[in-house]
Amino acid sequence: MIRPALVYSLMATGAVVSASAEEFPLTYRTIPAKDVMSFPGGYGTYGQLQLVKPAGLKQEPKAVSRHPLYGECRAAGGGAALLFRLDESKGDGKGYDQLIVDMNQNGDLTDDAAAQPVVLPTVRKIPSQAMQQRLFGPIEAPAGTTIAGGRPIYFAQAYINNLSFLRANPTAQNVYAGQLRLKAGWYVDTTVELKGLKQKVGVYDGDNNLRLGDVSKPQTYRSTGEEESWTFPASDSLLVDVDGSGAFEQDTFDSESIPFGPILYLGATPCQVALAPDFRSLQVKPWTEPLAEVSLQPHGDQVRNVTLAREVARNQWQLIRAGVADGQLKVPPGNYRLYACELLGKGAPRDQVMASASQRLTKKPMNFLAGKANTLRCGGPLEIKVAADKRIPQSWELNSGSLAYKPQASDSEYLLAINANIQGAGGEIYSTYAKGAKFSAELPQPTFTIVDGGGKKAADGKLEFG
Repeated sequence: MIRPALVYSLMATGAVVSASAEEFPLTYRTIPAKDVMSFPGGYGTYGQLQLVKPAGLKQEPKAVSRHPLYGECRAAGGGAALLFRLDESKGDGKGYDQLIVDMNQNGDLTDDAAAQPVVLPTVRKIPSQAMQQRLFGPIEAPAGTTIAGGRPIYFAQAYINNLSFLRANPTAQNVYAGQLRLKAGWYVDTTVELKGLKQKVGVYDGDNNLRLGDVSKPQTYRSTGEEESWTFPASDSLLVDVDGSGAFEQDTFDSESIPFGPILYLGATPCQVALAPDFRSLQVKPWTEPLAEVSLQPHGDQVRNVTLAREVARNQWQLIRAGVADGQLKVPPGNYRLYACELLGKGAPRDQVMASASQRLTKKPMNFLAGKANTLRCGGPLEIKVAADKRIPQSWELNSGSLAYKPQASDSEYLLAINANIQGAGGEIYSTYAKGAKFSAELPQPTFTIVDGGGKKAADGKLEFG
């Protein structure tokens, strides 16, 4: 039996939607297998493939392969892991074509159904000695587990490599053999109509734990001599049909997927949201308490969206993506930190450029107050900060004929590494760019020119990794 806590869980979102909120029934939907891995709502959870069995595996069916592969998928934010095994049902060396995932999390794979490969017409055949890529599914939740009237299903993408090494070295238990990516093949959605606003909204199980309403919690880290940074691992997501296409679609900027939380923006209007305890409806209520109006500077008209970390209790932070209108946004009063920012250039749709940035340093919080003048610096003007490092090449960077370091005869034998960061007014670092319809086209590769003290060009080229 699946543990009750895995099926029914009340959210701790930092806000309660009152009984006056409108209830919008949620409908269970499945995602076609070919679309699951590109569906918005995060990348899912990952697990490494190895010959060694996970510690929590108590029982399993007899394997056909002499080299069954094992692992466990765990959400980045923690929680229980899902154990799994890949087997070769047609015999050793015939290809991994059977996946068992411990969906009821009891450590026993004998009571879980085996998932078979999904045949997709676009998948190319790969030689057996190279990396194998296979999609498995659907993988069903335990019997009796339903959300909004449907039984959750999942799909797994396996990337298998080192096959020849594994078969030649059967005792190499800890060798890395690839990875498995698990992702939900279902979601729930509704159409919210509130005070003249109409929006298709969904909820997605981004951390694969068979429930909805999980809020991402930050993880902080600090490298030697560096400032403290943080990140919010993927958890569940709210889906918003921003472009009105009638479907939730993935793009470079995750425009239609936002971190799950108690605040949802319909355009630039904030609303309180919560899931009903039985996950059958979404409760939505306009924000009725005073809001802090925040002016984005110095060029707020270029800012499309801002993602902020909001302090909901002492040292407890949640992400909200605030809608922007005319260079301003409205948020509940309190402490905030800038976490991400998106800029939209002007021009015809086919020529528009969008850029997104992140701010990972845990800077001093900004306190936004209702009825006061509040400002947030982000966006342009953008500043390009360049660092160059002239150094002796590492051994792996030398030509195959150069097995050891030799004294450098000229500057041309040194390695010049150039790193360029594009920084916004709030210290955010821009790293993603796209243009065109639905921002599906990449921008040209950046170029550089090196000049000497007299302005004469010494070298030029393209930046290889950005």
